[in-house]
Amino acid sequence: MTLRLATYNIRKGGRRRRHLIGEVLRTLDPDLMVLQEAVDPWVVGEIARSIDAEVVTAVPGRSVAVLSRMGPLETEWHHPVGGRGFAEVRLPSIGVRILGVHLSAGLSGRGERRRAHEVEHVLATAEAGPGTASALIAGDLNAVAPGDLPAISRMPTWIRILLRVDGGISTRVMARLLGAGFVDAYRALNPTSPGGTMPADAPSVRLDYVLAGRDLASRVTACAIGVADPVLLAAASDHLPLVLDLETRSLLRPARDPAAEPPAPHAPPPVAGTT
Repeated sequence: MTLRLATYNIRKGGRRRRHLIGEVLRTLDPDLMVLQEAVDPWVVGEIARSIDAEVVTAVPGRSVAVLSRMGPLETEWHHPVGGRGFAEVRLPSIGVRILGVHLSAGLSGRGERRRAHEVEHVLATAEAGPGTASALIAGDLNAVAPGDLPAISRMPTWIRILLRVDGGISTRVMARLLGAGFVDAYRALNPTSPGGTMPADAPSVRLDYVLAGRDLASRVTACAIGVADPVLLAAASDHLPLVLDLETRSLLRPARDPAAEPPAPHAPPPVAGTT
């Protein structure tokens, strides 16, 4: 069995583009969707209805919403003091937790400092309970990974100026997440691809990620930018969606039923003349 997860920033609520966003998601055919900038529950509900999905969580003003085509799921909203809130979705049948996040924007040093504070709350939740090994972090992290080379020359002039005066692009936040044991699923499977996810019509930087805990990383069979009509993608949002396939078979060992097991064989009686 494969779980397909999509993370997608739908841009400023997506009200006027809800049908396009639904068409993108229908094309990608995910089982579970983590949306960012999904601040309008009515829009989230309309998108869900258009693709025969259920709304797992959507609250006015909260950036992260979650849709499911797997039936009801366990969910919890975390709203730490002084940090951005994030959603936790638990899939007990396969032993997986998903943390849906949207960290603060801003590629310069100021934005990275805000994200560094926010990501500590995310990690504290990931490390609680069963721990990070069976967790996925999915969303728009607004952060640059070590080794990535954003196409700064293609960014707007005001961003280039801000980067110059405010310390340039830092990779501190992504280094913290990777140092905590998470694997950058896209980079692990696409080591030489730039993987830009924004802007959708001419990607220059990778801001959207799915990070896999230790027990899940080897079961990620695919992680790629969602494939759809480029015109549709550019019209639907300023971000491109990211899609991950996770092999879930044997993530949990089935419970042993002693009554169903054959009795242990008895030792054969000794043969006369032997010891």
